[in-house]
Amino acid sequence: MRGISRTRWGALVLAGAVSLLLAADKLPALKSGLQVGEKVPTFYVRAITGPLQSRSVCYVCRNGDRPVVMVLVREVTPELKKLLKGIDELVDAHRAEGLRSFGVFVARDSKALLPAVQTLAFEEKLHLPLTISAASIEGAAGQNLHPDAELTVILYRDQKVTANFAYRAGELTADEIARVLTAVGRLAEGREAEDRE
Repeated sequence: MRGISRTRWGALVLAGAVSLLLAADKLPALKSGLQVGEKVPTFYVRAITGPLQSRSVCYVCRNGDRPVVMVLVREVTPELKKLLKGIDELVDAHRAEGLRSFGVFVARDSKALLPAVQTLAFEEKLHLPLTISAASIEGAAGQNLHPDAELTVILYRDQKVTANFAYRAGELTADEIARVLTAVGRLAEGREAEDRE
């Protein structure tokens, strides 16, 4: 590179890299899973924790027309732990209003994921049922998950979606956790229409 010193060249390369990182922070919101107004289809999962442990169960069927938080997960992260604990606390506080929740870990290799899910439930003292499902629920015939979505949270009542939150790896921040938990509180109180844009 004639006319450009190594220091100047390094600064230009660094500036370009920073620009790319900043642009990545401005990715459009991820659209993953069922959208507001869509009906939640019934599907079976393998219960890993909870009273139906080791059984095949349809939590959509079991929860009927109640307000429900369905968490669809691909990766266990520290932020996920905080979110699940928050959901657990809200479900406990709003059990009389019928609020329920369950987590579904979408796995291509459920044998590898099984001990991680069990450990998560034990260490975090989670009460919401955690389950593992085949990757087949990801597609349009199931939950229609975006391939980049590490986490998709679906809130629904009467099996109809009232709110949807989807996150790529690293996007679930403390502010986003608070946003989801506020929406869960509104769902429990029957004020979920406030979350619609």
